[in-house]
Formats: sequence, structure tokens, C-alpha cells
Amino acid sequence: MTQTLPGADVRGYYDALGISIPTWARGNASVRCFADPDAHHHGDRDPSCSISLEHGAWKCHGCGASGGAFDAATARGYSDRAAMDLMVWHGIAERQTRPRDVSIASVRPPVRRTDRLEHRAHRPELAVAELDVRHWRGALTEQTRLIGKLTRERAWLYSTMLELGLGYDGGRITIPVRDRDSRMVGLLRYQPWPKLGQPKMLATRGSRRALLPHPAAEPSREILLVEGEPDMIAARSRGVPAIAVPGTETWRPEWASLFAGREVTIVMDCDPEGRRAAERIAQDLHGRADTRVFDIAPNRRDGYDLTDLLLDHPRLGREILR
Repeated sequence: MTQTLPGADVRGYYDALGISIPTWARGNASVRCFADPDAHHHGDRDPSCSISLEHGAWKCHGCGASGGAFDAATARGYSDRAAMDLMVWHGIAERQTRPRDVSIASVRPPVRRTDRLEHRAHRPELAVAELDVRHWRGALTEQTRLIGKLTRERAWLYSTMLELGLGYDGGRITIPVRDRDSRMVGLLRYQPWPKLGQPKMLATRGSRRALLPHPAAEPSREILLVEGEPDMIAARSRGVPAIAVPGTETWRPEWASLFAGREVTIVMDCDPEGRRAAERIAQDLHGRADTRVFDIAPNRRDGYDLTDLLLDHPRLGREILR
């Protein structure tokens, strides 16, 4: 990776690390030491550390600690991989190896049925750790404007974000994916307001797409099965026990057994792909669960989704299950 790219957002990078740089600072910024605060005597509260806003290098003149942008992230407890991802996102470094994030919408070569077992056996290791998730979760709590915007424009409640372990990595909302034993098997990075040509959802390298939350973690007998994690978060913010299918083409027939004995309402987006997926899921659930497909806007084909419906009807809640 190449350091110090033109146009690098050094200020934004350090802000994502929780290191506030004064707005008036130019060239070099003075901040309190973040590398080894305990090494400062007499409760030193003065800004003894200097950060270059040109290339991200820093040095504490009090304790002697120093390093580059990467070292700043690791000093804050980020894993090496998470630190590099954050540097790439803020333009401080460029990735020269195989990208770790894969667009959900990207085209993948088909895997032959006979090759699937071998394919899964070679699944790459998940590129993030629980420590990263905890850091990002803490970072989200400081983003009051972002939380307010998500509430207004995506119908998400902060309490629901906390319940699901959502975080903020400096550029995207992080959504951990867990199995029935609460082990993290994937991490999604969601951008609610993407730029032109930018995917809304990215899956961190090594992630496994799965139902979210896992049905075993949802005690309710009544379930709302929705298309995509953002709709799930919006529904759960209204008190609806929703579970997300990762996408219209990702449903697996073997998942049907996880809903045995339950009442399942299926809500997919209002487009041909969503409606076909709803019927396919309903067929797999037949005989296992009491199932119905709810088309929220039969006359629309523009992708109108559950989040749109909840924003249009602020008082709508659990009655959608009936």
C-alpha cells in the first residue's frame, strides 16, 4: 500500500479514531497524547502530541511516542486489518492487494454443486475481530447527528442499533452477523446515502451471509421475514420481530426448518425480483410454518420497500403481522 495519497482525509481519519483535531489547526495539530496517557505525570492535560495534517504522522513531545497513521489506529486498539481498511477509506493509503470488501451486488462466478463443499472449506478468514466491533460500536455512540439522521430518514431507533451491535467505522454503519451461538460469522458495512456508483452494502472479506438475527435468537412465534438488513432494523425499531433475508437470490431452502411451527409474514421489495423471491420462500416454508406473503404496494414496481412504508406511516407497527 502507498502512504500519503493526494487528497487524503487525515483530519477525518483521526476523527474516526476518536482523536479530535481543532478546526482551526493547519499543517500540524496539537492534541493530548493518545498513545500512552499513563506515561504523563501530574495529570498532564495539555496537548503534548503533534499530528501532521499533511501525511498523518504524529509525535508526543512528552513521552516520546511517535508513529504514522497506521500506528495511531493500532495504538487505539484497532487490529492491523481494521486499521488498513480505515486508512484506505480515508484515502491515506491505497490497496494494492485483493480487496477485502466485496460488493453484495457484484457478480460472482457460479459454483458447481459438486464443488460447494470444497468451496466452503477454502472460505477466507473473517477480516475483522470482536475488538473491532466493540470499537465501532463505541464510535457510533458519539455520532449524534448520524443517529438522528438514521432515525429521521431510515426509521431506525438508537436502542435497536445498540441491541443489534451496530457501529460506525468512520465511513459506514457496521452490522455484525452472528450464528445461533452468537459467534460472529460476518460483518456488513452499510452506507445509507451512497454516492453515484457506490454500493450501499459491502461484506467484509471472509463474511458469511446469513439470516439476521439468527432465528434461534428470536423468541417470538410471529415473525416478519424481510428483504435486507436495513428493513429489518427499521421494523425492529417499531417493535416488530423481523428477520432479514440477505437478498432476493440468497435464500436457502434449508433455512425453512428454522421457522418450523411459527407464523411467518413475508415482505419483500415491490419489484419483480422481490415478488419472485417472496413466492419462492413461501413455497419452501409451506408445511413448516403458517405463512403469508404481504405485498405492501401491489401497484408499484419501483423497489418501494418496508422502510419506505414505515416512513410513510409513522404509527405502523406489529399490526403488519396480521
